[in-house]
Amino acid sequence: MHTPDAAPPPLLKVTNLSWSVASTTILQSIDFSIKAGQFIGLLGPNGAGKSSLLRCLYRYSKPGNGEVAFAGQNIWQLSADEYAKQVAVVLQETPSQFNLSLYDVVSLGLTPHKSLFSSTTTTDKELILQAIEQVGLSHHCQQSFDSLSGGEKQRALIARSIVQGPKLLIMDEPTSHLDIKYQIQLMELAKSLNVTVLASFHDLNLAASMCDELLVLKKGRLVASGTPEQVITEKMLSDVFGVCAEVSPHPQSEQLDKVIPHITYFYGYQTGVTNGK
Repeated sequence: MHTPDAAPPPLLKVTNLSWSVASTTILQSIDFSIKAGQFIGLLGPNGAGKSSLLRCLYRYSKPGNGEVAFAGQNIWQLSADEYAKQVAVVLQETPSQFNLSLYDVVSLGLTPHKSLFSSTTTTDKELILQAIEQVGLSHHCQQSFDSLSGGEKQRALIARSIVQGPKLLIMDEPTSHLDIKYQIQLMELAKSLNVTVLASFHDLNLAASMCDELLVLKKGRLVASGTPEQVITEKMLSDVFGVCAEVSPHPQSEQLDKVIPHITYFYGYQTGVTNGK
C-alpha cells in the first residue's frame, strides 16, 4: 500500500517559548510556526516583546523555556556558522561600519560561507555586484556606508542578506526611521526576494498590505494570529493598541483579488471623543 510522503516540517517552529530577565517575564508560552515562502508580520505595541522574540529566533538570546526549531532541528544544536547560512537579520538600527564602503558591507554576507583565510572569487564578486544592483545601489558601490541615507543603509543590509543566501530573513522594524516612500519600497523589495520573511512592523497598514499572515503580541503573549483580514479588526485594535478605529477594505483589494484591511484611526483622545462614527 502506497503511503503519501510526509509533509515537510515548518521552516520555523516555536513551541512554548518563554524568556525572562531577572524576575521579570518578557515572553510567555508562545507557539507558532512559519512555512517556507511565507511573509509573516509581527505586531504589537511598544514593550510587547517583539524585539525580544526576534532575538530568541536569531540566537541573540536563549529562551528560558520552550524550543525554537529550524527545519525540524533545535537552533541551539546548530553551529553559529551553520545557522548564519540559513538565517539573515536586518535590524532597526544600522550599525556603524567604521568607514567600510557599501561594497565591503555587502560582501560581509559571504562570511558564513568562507573559511578564515579564503579569498573572494570572481563568482563571489559577481554575486556581490548583482545584489547591489538588485537593491538599486550600484551608483553608491564605493561610497562609505556611514555616509548613506537611512533607506540606502537598509537596502545595503538587504543586499548583504541576498549575498548571505538565507532561507529565512528576520527584520526588526527596519522601516521605523524611514520616510513612507522608502518604507514601502523596502518591504516590497524584501517581499520580492523569494525567501521566507519574518518582520516586525510599527505601521499596521503597511503590515496588512505586505504580509501573508500576522502575529500579534501583547505583554509578551501571542494574542492573535492569522491572515491580515482575520487579525486586523476593530476589536483587536482596541484591545491590543488601545485605539478606536474603523477597518475597511483597502481600495486596491479588488485589483489585487484579495481583501487588504485598511485602518482609519479616530482622534480626540484628549477630549474623550474618539469615535468618529
